[in-house]
Amino acid sequence: MGQMRGIYVAVKALIIRDGKILIIKRSSKEDVYKNEWDLPGGKLKFGENPVNGLKREVFEETGLNIKIVKPISVWTFFKNSGKTQVIGITFLAKVISGKIRLGKEHTDFKWILPEEIDKYKIHEEIKKLIKSLKNDDSITF
Repeated sequence: MGQMRGIYVAVKALIIRDGKILIIKRSSKEDVYKNEWDLPGGKLKFGENPVNGLKREVFEETGLNIKIVKPISVWTFFKNSGKTQVIGITFLAKVISGKIRLGKEHTDFKWILPEEIDKYKIHEEIKKLIKSLKNDDSITF
């Protein structure tokens, strides 16, 4: 028997409101990136449409209802000592309704200006993505 390997798809939302981006802080109980800042989102369920899955995850994690604008990034990483590959898609999104109400996986949230991203402990790929969007004329903050 070889080692079991797995693959799953994750979706994240870069939510922009009034020129600011929503970041949320992972709790110390998370399996990766403990106590680090992140974008809302999570793992898709089998058979789930990525847009619907992202709307569900964002609502569970933040209490916000969002509108998906467009996909803006595809990424991957490995966890479980390299046995699990996560393939991710980040979507640009806007808030439709709701007030922030964090789920149990997160301990804090902030609306930040894109240029403030370096002040936060957040994955380098997210930092790069946010910085690259400042030069994208099709995205307004």
